[in-house]
Amino acid sequence: MNSTNAALLAGRVLLAACFLPSVISRASNLSGFAALLASKGLPYTDFLAAAVMIIEIFGPVALILGLAPRLASLSLIAATLLTTGILHRFWEMSGTIRMFEQAVFMANIGAIAGLLLYLVSGPGEWSWQSWWRGEKAKSQKARKKSSKPRTPRSKPAPARSSVESDGLAEAA
Repeated sequence: MNSTNAALLAGRVLLAACFLPSVISRASNLSGFAALLASKGLPYTDFLAAAVMIIEIFGPVALILGLAPRLASLSLIAATLLTTGILHRFWEMSGTIRMFEQAVFMANIGAIAGLLLYLVSGPGEWSWQSWWRGEKAKSQKARKKSSKPRTPRSKPAPARSSVESDGLAEAA
């Protein structure tokens, strides 16, 4: 079981690392990212750029910690689908840039696949969520033990000896 939890933790960390380069570039030039979105014809580009950047900062942190796995994975899937579908349309390009954009597009599809697997598998036992649920379960058990009076168990009936059962058989 520890190898499964280790693999889930390693997967979460590696998946979070996939978002690190884009977060660094977007955080260093948020207005440039908003202008790029505007050049693609999107409305509310300042809001979208800020939302994508916030998701790409806090989503990987939540992945690493195993915090809110459904929310983290779904928000990262949405942000990745948005940016991949808008910014990496390799089928509209030609030459070397087409190959580069296709590689980025496929890498993002791979990240989405990893996020989907994380969505259904959960973070594992080595996560904040597991620790939090474990603490809650311990406190609930302690409350149940203290509030519920203990009832004595009934004793099983004594076993009959073979002499008694032979006598009952002859009587029948």
